[in-house]
Amino acid sequence: MNPKVGAWWPVLASSEVRNKPVGRTRFGEQLVFWRDGDSVVSMADRCPHRGAALSLGRINQQEHTITCPFHGLEFGADGNCTRVPVERDYEIPPGFGVPSYPVREADGYVWLWRGPQPDGDYPDVAIHHDTLGLHHGDAIGTWNAHYTRCIENVCDFSHLPFVHRTTIGMFKKDWVTDVRVQDVRGGFRTFLQENGKVGQSFEFLYPNRWLLRLTPGIMLGLVFAPIDDTHTFVYGRTWHRLPLPGLKWLMDGYTRFSQFMVFREDWPIVASQTPGDVLEADDEKLFPSDGPIMAYRKLHRSHY
Repeated sequence: MNPKVGAWWPVLASSEVRNKPVGRTRFGEQLVFWRDGDSVVSMADRCPHRGAALSLGRINQQEHTITCPFHGLEFGADGNCTRVPVERDYEIPPGFGVPSYPVREADGYVWLWRGPQPDGDYPDVAIHHDTLGLHHGDAIGTWNAHYTRCIENVCDFSHLPFVHRTTIGMFKKDWVTDVRVQDVRGGFRTFLQENGKVGQSFEFLYPNRWLLRLTPGIMLGLVFAPIDDTHTFVYGRTWHRLPLPGLKWLMDGYTRFSQFMVFREDWPIVASQTPGDVLEADDEKLFPSDGPIMAYRKLHRSHY
């Protein structure tokens, strides 16, 4: 289903796009990402000549083009074909090229615009400003579920004593979930009430960014990049204030281990949910403890 309101989606880490083209499947489409100088370019990963993957080609930085590995056709950042070397004086017909897509780079991610183009300028990307200037460790992984189910899973406090009864939900066996949801620009914030006190809170920024505040100095951030209808690529970051730039590998290891220990319990449950896309889940009966789920669905439906 195509959105009726456009949005910027972080779809891969900036560090993945270096000197060579990078092929990734996002939203069920094969895409190629490459650098034209300081800018990242995104286009369909298919040469219109014979269907070869452009991500197997190379970048010509002097000509600002990507070259097809099969017959050397070159394409500019706008997707238009600029050269057909085997045809010498061949006049390239208008419109012969590859679909290209608006891209921005911010906060360590490559952002892809999905949806109708705005009437005026493109809006700014949605960034969690609390993380600016902090250090972080990274982790990545694939969830075998639709991205909307993955997002709802991390917005759900009430599943903790059941799915995570041996880890983060161990001491919440008689827990009654009391949550408060507050609108923020571009998304919503949820506060967990425990024994009359404000506990953990998270912030969700549409379309696919989530940030959990574990302590005043430690936060867990997740980006859910849709691969297709049944797979989602997840970028995780553990944000912290400790000045450990030289020990980033240690923080990366901690982030991978901690997320694996928790998310491995979520994976089979989330993959089992039907229907996959929550836009088709109108028959589900939600409870007051599902306040964050209701907030996400309201926001999501407003875009579709």
